[in-house]
Amino acid sequence: MKYLGYVESGDDKYASSVVLPDFPGCFSAVDDEQDLNKAVQEAVELHFEGEDFDLPTPLTLNEVQDLPNFDYSGVWMFFEIDTNKISTKLQRVNITIPINILTKLDTLATSQHISRSGMVRQLVERV
Repeated sequence: MKYLGYVESGDDKYASSVVLPDFPGCFSAVDDEQDLNKAVQEAVELHFEGEDFDLPTPLTLNEVQDLPNFDYSGVWMFFEIDTNKISTKLQRVNITIPINILTKLDTLATSQHISRSGMVRQLVERV
């Protein structure tokens, strides 16, 4: 799905930045503008991680032009967001695993300062 982002180009001193008005508080910055698409996808995924709200309907060009807080020294760009990588709903599940595996899982989670569920999610996302 395509979402609009407001991009301000960087220079030798400052990174290029992008703000995504469809996702309040979601933004990213990159040193190389070639990395913008990847950075935007990553920012949106992190924005939704652990949250329980729906994906917004993308704003139109006319709607974003009326938004405050944009001085128009940047440009509006469309970014393709892979919404299949965004989970907005949590599902409680019960699993059965050997106690030694559960102990390893808990040790890993504790060392990362995250919950057991968070550790399972991180491990599965690496696969």
